[in-house]
Amino acid sequence: MRIGRTNFDRQESRRDRRYALPPLTIAIGDQDYTTDNWSLGGFQLTAPLALAVGDVTTGTLRVAGGEALAFTASVVRKDEPGGALGFRFQELSPLALTMLDRALARRLASRRPP
Repeated sequence: MRIGRTNFDRQESRRDRRYALPPLTIAIGDQDYTTDNWSLGGFQLTAPLALAVGDVTTGTLRVAGGEALAFTASVVRKDEPGGALGFRFQELSPLALTMLDRALARRLASRRPP
């Protein structure tokens, strides 16, 4: 299966473009976190989580108070000493993907000049 790129910056090796806004609320365990940035492929957050590269975690995500939807993600990067963690989605429901896609569409539509 061939995967298309949504990021057209030749200096960027990520498949999907990252966005800081709107922030996602990620719930892992009993704690809520706000993403530093996110894409359709994953997210980054700075949090004191006891996870290492390769670990898999589950949780929920939501956009601006919307419905919380489940995800499974693996840790692909851990920055020391800042504690920023990079996650790649492993399982994301079609409804969650649609929610993220709509959040991007709203964000991009709000940037249009009048």
